[in-house]
Amino acid sequence: MRNYLLFMSLLTAGLFSNAQQQYSHKDNKALRLVERPVVMQGNHTPANTTPRPQHRDSRALGTVLNSQRIGSAGNLLTVIDGGCNQIDVNDSLNAVVFIHRNDNTLIPATGNVAQYRYDISKNRGTTWLSDIGPITNDPSIDNDLINGRFPQAVIYNRPGNTNVDSAYLVYSGTWHDNNTWSGQMRGRGKLSGQIPSFNVHIDPINNKEVAIATGMCKGAPGVFWNVNAAYNGTFTAGADAITSGLIIQKGVWNNNTKDVDWTDQLITQSFVNQDNSGATVSAATSFQIAFDPTGQYGWVSILGDITADNDSVYNPIFWKTVDGGTNWTGPIVVDLKLVQGVVGALNPTIITGDPASLNPTTAFESDLTVDVNGNPHLLTTVGSGSEYSIQTAGYTVWDITYDAGAIAGCNWKGIRLADIGTLRGTFTNENPGQTMDNRPIISRSEDAHKIFFFWLETDYTVHADPLDRANDSPDLFARAIDVVDETMTATVNLTTQDTLWSGYSANSEVGVFGGALFPVVSQTALKNGSTYNVPLVLTQPDYNHDPTLGLGSSEAPAAFWYVDNINFAAGDFSQNLDQVAPTITLNGPDTVTVLLNGTYTEDGATAFDCTDGVITPVIQNAPNTAVGDIYEVLYIATDAAGNSDTVKRVVIVGAIPVADFSFNTPQVGYKVQFLDQSSYNPYAWVWSFGDGGGSLNQNPLKTYTTNAVFNVCLTATNSFGTSPQVCKDVTVFGVGISDPELEQQISMFPNPTNGKVSINFQGDVTRQMTVSVYNMLGEVVVNPTTYKAGTTNMTFDVSNVANGVYLVKIQNDKSTAIKQLTVNHK
Repeated sequence: MRNYLLFMSLLTAGLFSNAQQQYSHKDNKALRLVERPVVMQGNHTPANTTPRPQHRDSRALGTVLNSQRIGSAGNLLTVIDGGCNQIDVNDSLNAVVFIHRNDNTLIPATGNVAQYRYDISKNRGTTWLSDIGPITNDPSIDNDLINGRFPQAVIYNRPGNTNVDSAYLVYSGTWHDNNTWSGQMRGRGKLSGQIPSFNVHIDPINNKEVAIATGMCKGAPGVFWNVNAAYNGTFTAGADAITSGLIIQKGVWNNNTKDVDWTDQLITQSFVNQDNSGATVSAATSFQIAFDPTGQYGWVSILGDITADNDSVYNPIFWKTVDGGTNWTGPIVVDLKLVQGVVGALNPTIITGDPASLNPTTAFESDLTVDVNGNPHLLTTVGSGSEYSIQTAGYTVWDITYDAGAIAGCNWKGIRLADIGTLRGTFTNENPGQTMDNRPIISRSEDAHKIFFFWLETDYTVHADPLDRANDSPDLFARAIDVVDETMTATVNLTTQDTLWSGYSANSEVGVFGGALFPVVSQTALKNGSTYNVPLVLTQPDYNHDPTLGLGSSEAPAAFWYVDNINFAAGDFSQNLDQVAPTITLNGPDTVTVLLNGTYTEDGATAFDCTDGVITPVIQNAPNTAVGDIYEVLYIATDAAGNSDTVKRVVIVGAIPVADFSFNTPQVGYKVQFLDQSSYNPYAWVWSFGDGGGSLNQNPLKTYTTNAVFNVCLTATNSFGTSPQVCKDVTVFGVGISDPELEQQISMFPNPTNGKVSINFQGDVTRQMTVSVYNMLGEVVVNPTTYKAGTTNMTFDVSNVANGVYLVKIQNDKSTAIKQLTVNHK
């Protein structure tokens, strides 16, 4: 079994280990703390006011992205946490923004990597102004203690404003003090890039017992949200890391100060703890928050475990608000075993053929949005799990959602988006290298009717090692749903054959940048008539690195590329949203026995579908009780969307067996092959060989040690009973003819054979030798051939002999040897 163990901090740094046999999410908290933030003094006007070179190519080669280089950062600590939202749009202002850390190699005199800058397009992504800022502009920042990472941002446009330069970028990023994650680096600035409009607040959160804030989003007008973990971890590898709850962070625009007032609400929640190489860590990851367009219906989601039920798996856990975040209800645990279709989609075996647990678990990343009906949509990967790990048995990408009006027991349901074969890849050359999983990310239409899902997967079939299912050169896949019309698109590979971003697959060579790395999408899409355009940013790690040298470094500067042609047209939503087959349950046992010429009673089966309710299965292959045989009765249930599932019942029609057997007549040799020929499909046999020995095998090979006539008897048993004993006489002679000393001097090859056979003799060659071949009935199939004295190599040909087992007799005037030969012409 070739699986992996990931020791992963909350910032998703990871390790590979073949010592474990699944992927798992652990905490090592080994963070690189090389940067020291400084504050830019004086004014800075962005120099880049023209679009950077764009990548364009012909779609005749396949899917090609229209990508253009925008800003850059000093390392990957902008984008490696897939739960952070760095890109946002305002459709009415034609504005797209992307926030990132500073590239201190590009602008060394104006800041360092720990500060935040942003890129902006004021014409829907066509041209860009890049590296504006730093927006974290405050001389009071302690350059030795405040280290900003993982910035997030949204656009705030005050009511009535139509000037894009007067709108604001509201940002919130996580900072650390060289020992722990400590809180939020928050602020705002006008989209015009005016330095006086920039500000920053350094806010400690929960006594500095926090993790990385994620899921920044907008709620009601002028209200902004983040979510974080109440977390006592430090940057010390191997230390305990306990999650004791979630922190919901709410920001409200203050018209008087033209700033955002933030408050933090702690919801206490304990999680199941596990041992991580001697440290205690909590089963809690991927904190997300999202609201519907009104800002009244909101959800928080976590992947984790809060129930000590010995499942040792991750399930989605939710909190819900219906009053704009004033009150939150939860935790609501979604048991994936009870979501229709999830268990049935699990692969029963891991990639080496060992059985999988068939106990569903999520992987360790997710994204969340809320639709027009106020229902959550959680995008995540699901597979078989154990001990808080996911087994390499094949995975499925699911949208886990809620429907208050669904059939009883089906309120939590899953939309099956795709079956995938890979989970994790490594993309930098450090030890440990920087890893990335399937990177589930979501965008939606502004009215929340349509939801756009994205994930990464590598075509594992192109790996030289069939057990190597690393997601190390991924393509970006997408699929969208319409929750109002209940339709969906086909799954689309967005990057295949793109010269920059393509993953390596059976249909495409890997692109220059090694695949679609660290993608980020806007939480809402732009709308062009009836077409939706999803703003997308991809990352080029170590952009100064020669790609022909292999993987780069996570500490090296990273470039960001904007993609403006991820479009979903109205006509793309042509498939039924229901992709989950009904669940069929057999009434009665799964195996039935019926006496020959008896009566078979059909117990039937029950089928249920969360969309269509109870379905009557179609029955095929009814048994014929007048003919003894083993029948498979099929029950096929099909829902209104055309999804089908099949189960079977085995029906055995027969009677008490009539025992019978055949055997070879050993005219030469002393091994007898017995062949069962009993009727009515017995499953047990009892042989008595007449010499005190016996066997329970169906077709035993018996070796006799004396010459005699043996009375061999057989009884056979099936589900109807045991047969009367049948006995036959077997005559054995030839025991003692074969000389063991002569046998040791003879080698015969090849064996098995389909043609010529060679015999080498290494003993006394002063005598002539005779070779002959017999079948198991004692009949000669190759006539005797005599070889003169002094011969050490003898050959004969069985190319015209049927497949089977034969006896080769080699003798001289003093002794005889018998060798067994298998003929197989394939």
